Amino acid sequence: MSVEIKKLENSVVEITLNLEGEEVSKKREEILKNIQSKVEMPGFRKGKTPLSLIEKNFEANIKEELTDELLKANYENIIVENNLKPVDYLKTVEVKLEEDKFHGVFTVEVFPEVELGEYKGLEVTKEDVNVTDEVVEKEIESMVEADSKLEDAEDDYTAQIGDTVNIDFEGFLDGVAFEGGKGENYPLSLGSKTFIDNFEEQLVGYKKGQEGEINVTFPESYFKPELAGKPVTFKVKLNSIKKNIKPELNDEFAKAKGYDSVEDLKVKKREEIENREKTRVENEFRNKVVDAAVNNATVAVPSSMVAKETEARIRDFENQLKMQGATLEMYMQMSGLTKDGLLSQLKPLSENKVKSDLVLGKIAEIENVEVNEEELSTKIDEIAAMYNMETEKLIEELTKAKTLENFKENLKIDLQIQKTIDLLVENVK
Repeated sequence: MSVEIKKLENSVVEITLNLEGEEVSKKREEILKNIQSKVEMPGFRKGKTPLSLIEKNFEANIKEELTDELLKANYENIIVENNLKPVDYLKTVEVKLEEDKFHGVFTVEVFPEVELGEYKGLEVTKEDVNVTDEVVEKEIESMVEADSKLEDAEDDYTAQIGDTVNIDFEGFLDGVAFEGGKGENYPLSLGSKTFIDNFEEQLVGYKKGQEGEINVTFPESYFKPELAGKPVTFKVKLNSIKKNIKPELNDEFAKAKGYDSVEDLKVKKREEIENREKTRVENEFRNKVVDAAVNNATVAVPSSMVAKETEARIRDFENQLKMQGATLEMYMQMSGLTKDGLLSQLKPLSENKVKSDLVLGKIAEIENVEVNEEELSTKIDEIAAMYNMETEKLIEELTKAKTLENFKENLKIDLQIQKTIDLLVENVK
């Protein structure tokens, strides 16, 4: 066996494998006889087709199967002996067969080399926390808004932004109704930007029972090509209007929310905002410190690691939508995004996350940042409490699902990353 390893760009390694002799000829013969036993060709009984004809008619199949078998037998040794850490599947570039000789060229993305720059003594400033009266008032106003109630509007009332209307609608492109453009008794909060373009704004001024036409243009990036960038007309009927009635901000309102008075509400709301802002500022500061260390490092992020992170983000997003009773397709339809558009939005975030994890992992290795069993156990207790479960019950459920070890390993990695960030923050100038 002859193996040649060549480093390419972006953490890709090229593997050239040359084999000859009995290892190739014996495996090739096994594959030929296996195909022969299953094939029935004109003029020959099943299993009796000459091997020369099998070889001629099934050349591509033989090459593919032989490549798979020879890789199964040799790939693990190649990885171990050359200290390779693949992060993706092997890709075939070229395969040549000549009697008992095999020549294969393959590429695979490997765990990248990380060259650290300065990561201690970084100069990063932290934002000051300053909660103004205006911020407190705005937060309290949001509380009042959230406690608003919808009431049926009088017949002569005209719809305004902030109202919730019930509508029937049907969309037409060049006078022809298009698929998916019809709805009945649809509740729509005006100003929510649920519908495309300025659809909602055009309903302002409508009265109960009023019918009309609304003209909008689909975004150029709309996921249905036949509608992308096209001007369409919606015939609408406004069935009902509900006004948003806000409660009065007084001591009675404050007491209903668990405060002694409006003044008590303002004081405690300020404390709540200050604590929240301190947390936000601290998190942003930590992120800035990490960004500084990552920007000082050099690493070629493998595209497969970015793709896996992006897929994970999409799965998480889909699960969030499901919890809200929606689907990814519904989201894309309402937002005008395509799958490619969503991927292009997530890819930079995924790449940054992967790069950060790689750099932090390298720092943890150099600084000997480790997570002990006590720290791991404490974190598991915290997670169990978060789900209102006993730790033993959580471990039991994870064991049943055969995911306990994977859960612990991921948790350990997360804790190691957080401890590494703590180290960076402690050493900021």
